[in-house]
Amino acid sequence: QASDAARPAPPVAPPPAGGADPVGEGELDDDAARLTQDEVARVLARVAKARGLPVLRDVRSRVLTRGEILARVRAHVEREIPEGVLDHQREVLAALELIPADYDFTAGMYRLLEGRIAGFYEPEDATMYLVDDLSETEAEETLAHELVHALQDQSFSLGRLLRFKAGDSDRLAATHALVEGEAMSAMFDVLVGSAFQMDESTLRKLVAMSTALSSVGDTPLVLQESLGAPYTDGFAFVQALRRDGGWASVDAVWRALPETTEQLLHPEKLAAREPAVEVAVPTAAALGPGFRVVFDDVMGEQALRITFAAYAHREAAIGAAAGWGGDRFAVVQRDDPQDPARRAFALAWRLRFDRAADAAEAGKVLERRFGKACQQRASLGPLAWTARGSDVAIVAGPYERHGGGEVRAAGTCAGAKTWLAEVMKGGVGEKAGGATGTGGARAADQGRK
Repeated sequence: QASDAARPAPPVAPPPAGGADPVGEGELDDDAARLTQDEVARVLARVAKARGLPVLRDVRSRVLTRGEILARVRAHVEREIPEGVLDHQREVLAALELIPADYDFTAGMYRLLEGRIAGFYEPEDATMYLVDDLSETEAEETLAHELVHALQDQSFSLGRLLRFKAGDSDRLAATHALVEGEAMSAMFDVLVGSAFQMDESTLRKLVAMSTALSSVGDTPLVLQESLGAPYTDGFAFVQALRRDGGWASVDAVWRALPETTEQLLHPEKLAAREPAVEVAVPTAAALGPGFRVVFDDVMGEQALRITFAAYAHREAAIGAAAGWGGDRFAVVQRDDPQDPARRAFALAWRLRFDRAADAAEAGKVLERRFGKACQQRASLGPLAWTARGSDVAIVAGPYERHGGGEVRAAGTCAGAKTWLAEVMKGGVGEKAGGATGTGGARAADQGRK
């Protein structure tokens, strides 16, 4: 299983592809470099023929240690992702009980990547980087996968498309899945003759197994699922396009990219260009003075499914997320001027579903995990949710982080209920043509998954 190291994929704001400045690289001797270049040229020609994209320029190659490649990824994230984004992502996951309150999200993400990393293509310097400890078979798979990214970059400017943009994670996740799904599909064409010999459900199991085996024991399921989703969802999407119109259909999508993961997961919604409902950023006046929104974004259907998969079995999560129409969440923060190490956080999440029945289905998943009544959690503070009509809202916190890793509740259920009512009053738009959804197509798509 080839692994693209530069794009870890937590459920919100996945870092995009891209390179970092060289960090502690070892130089290859001339013979090793020449052998690698010969191999790259050979595989690149095969990949280009299978995918039907031209080779517009040579692709350089470098072989690095696992630590050197991981250092490149770290440097890229530090340079490209604004300061604080990963910390705010941690608060989203912690507030929703997707990771332990004291879990080191950034370190855990890198530990997971370290076990999975095999190589990556760097758009910034048009270079293929390969880990030096791969078997011959692993190297062949990784080259075939990553060199598809080189062809994508040459034809479609990959680095530009995957650049981080605040508040745009769902669109980025959709593009990321197209990128990885196409690479998986073309890779299987090269390695086994046809990607259609690989069943999508089998691939999902293989990716899940590979990720689980490479994970350390405390890696939360949400991180494992998030890392594999772009490959499995993207592969299903690209295969559906190829069944319909071959690689020409995939080329057409590159000219008009999916705007949401909903469009990626339901190709009929891409064909209809069904837009997302615009949801206003949740406010937090009910929490009192000092709280301000420090991070807001859209989860999208894919991340909603991954979230629900932590609360219910897979099929229930797929069904409950499939009615997604739009959403917006906000992380709010209050600083303590007397103690810089003490900060309070809370999360508000507003969702609009296609139909009231879809919102009710999502509510069943939330009820299964959190019950109907507000929960007063010892460390993470209150959590309350409600479903009304086509709308669902969740509030979690506030809770305080203190120096030394202590997390302590800082709110009450009474306050959470007031805040929940405020969030439900927030502005929500409508999909073009009305938020009616596509029930029959949705059911067919769930069957395909």
